[in-house]
Amino acid sequence: MASDTLTFPTRAQVEAVSGLEPQWLRDRRLEALEESAALALPMSKTTRFADAAFVQAGAAPSAPEVQAADVPAGVILMDLREALGEHPDLLQPHLLTVLERKNLLHAQHAALTAGGIFCYVPKDMELTGPLRATLNFTGDAYYAPHVLFLAGPRSRCDLIVELVGEDGTSPAINGAVEVVAEEGAQVRYIEFQRLPGKAQGHWPRRATVGRNASLTWILNDIGARLQVADTRTDLIGDGAESRVLATFFGGRRQHFDFRHVAVHVGQHTASDTQARGVLQGRARAVYNANTVIRPHAIGTSGWQHEHTLMLSETARADLVPELEIDEWDVKAGHAASAGPVDPMQLYFMMARGIPEVEARRLIVYGFLSSLLDSIPLAEVRERIAQLFHEKVEV
Repeated sequence: MASDTLTFPTRAQVEAVSGLEPQWLRDRRLEALEESAALALPMSKTTRFADAAFVQAGAAPSAPEVQAADVPAGVILMDLREALGEHPDLLQPHLLTVLERKNLLHAQHAALTAGGIFCYVPKDMELTGPLRATLNFTGDAYYAPHVLFLAGPRSRCDLIVELVGEDGTSPAINGAVEVVAEEGAQVRYIEFQRLPGKAQGHWPRRATVGRNASLTWILNDIGARLQVADTRTDLIGDGAESRVLATFFGGRRQHFDFRHVAVHVGQHTASDTQARGVLQGRARAVYNANTVIRPHAIGTSGWQHEHTLMLSETARADLVPELEIDEWDVKAGHAASAGPVDPMQLYFMMARGIPEVEARRLIVYGFLSSLLDSIPLAEVRERIAQLFHEKVEV
């Protein structure tokens, strides 16, 4: 049961954020509200959820500013609040259904979610360039935004989402992402988390991938004082594929808590998780990856690779790879490592006239290069490299 010391959402708060929404969404909110009383916060040995700023229900959340550009004809990319009024039939089958309510934060988000992004790409549409949207969190408010990305059968599309805020502010964010890749869709969801240094965020991502469809998560986290992000992909259809290409860079006293899970349900499915992180100062990262292979998911393959480079003696990384396999005819494995910069490598570079900060940047770039080479979009590769370049300190 949930702790008596926690504050739970109220019906008045749900009514405040629901406004003139469709009845089906109000029903989902109220169902989540009812469930929340029996749910607890997530369990963690390293992250103090009870003290996090995003664990609150004292007021209705604010909605972030949404910006979208270059939307092709036939595609929908807009503020989620507006989409509820203009496209309720598209949202009803999926909104708040992919994200399970297994803890208090999930239920609180479902009950109080406000604003966000809706993206819809119809069947058979192939986009030549990425779609772009930004969530801008202004001030020190509490937010509960939602991103819903629907890719119709046999569509091909990339969506780039930016999470940004004002320098010096401390927004508290309990958001969520839901992605639905229908049969034969080829989808890439790219995210840049560049929140202010005092921000605290809880950001679960969930996806279902249909028959012969594929989803690639390209995730970059460099902002926020505390960022908790767990990503789960359910490979439902036969032949479904998923990939995670994740990078993170923490400095000072930043704390990251990441989890990536691939659940294989269909037959002949494939997942590949690759993560590269860099830590300096007193930053800490907790990284857990899990490949779950259900019974009868024959012909499945699932792989994990996570490596963290530490640029200071006070940085810390905790890596926990896991496998849960309930089928014999599969292939799966994992690899994880965390370690400091080789001092001899740094010495030889500096002995040849390269300043220390530039030497560290070159080492970081070399560390990242194998993962960057796996990212098909040149602009995304260059953006990640530049963000990491700017973060390196002596």
